[in-house]
Amino acid sequence: MPGLINKETRCALPLSVSDITCCVRGYTLALTASMTYENIEDHAIEGIFIYPLEEHSIVVGFEAMICSQIITLQIKGKAKLDDCYQDSCHSTNGALQSGTVTGNILMDEDFERTVLVVNLGIIPPMETVHILVSTSSELTTLPSGGIKVSSPPVCTPRVQRTINEEQGLSPNFSRTRDRPICASSPHDQNSNASLWLASLLEDEAINSMDYEFNFQLEIRAPYLLA
Repeated sequence: MPGLINKETRCALPLSVSDITCCVRGYTLALTASMTYENIEDHAIEGIFIYPLEEHSIVVGFEAMICSQIITLQIKGKAKLDDCYQDSCHSTNGALQSGTVTGNILMDEDFERTVLVVNLGIIPPMETVHILVSTSSELTTLPSGGIKVSSPPVCTPRVQRTINEEQGLSPNFSRTRDRPICASSPHDQNSNASLWLASLLEDEAINSMDYEFNFQLEIRAPYLLA
């Protein structure tokens, strides 16, 4: 269950807007995902953002905005990891550091290469969180000679409707503040981070309400498109 997660309850915060802009240049894909989440609780929570990475992908930029606070992360190489270990969250090619992040999650090398995890700290009640993630990927060639571009599942979660909605209530009913989707097996706060991360990543990305989705693709290539 990737996305923005309530650290204490392991529940997913609902996604309200997902906007993807990407550009293909030859066999390289540059993708920027802009996601807006809502804290529908009447109290502050601690948020953790989980973003699985595709094969042959690296994170080139991250930014989150909560109220007037902007969180940006600096990508560091492995050799510099020990110098900033207290304030770091790992990514595919090093550590993402932010002085405003607290309660860091430590991961093993397998997760470093396959998932971006950022602790966003405290999110006030009924507050909106804007997250921007930029990645660069190497596209693989299909047997037919073509290439395939797809949106990350974390940006396109399946909407889980309530029983009343399925029975034909107003479409706007989907924006009522339903309880967020939670992990099936919450772990103790002191449990191994890699274990509960693995359990979250195994779950399908599900959203508790309808959301706006936009997708833009630009192709730059020195050859004809079929």
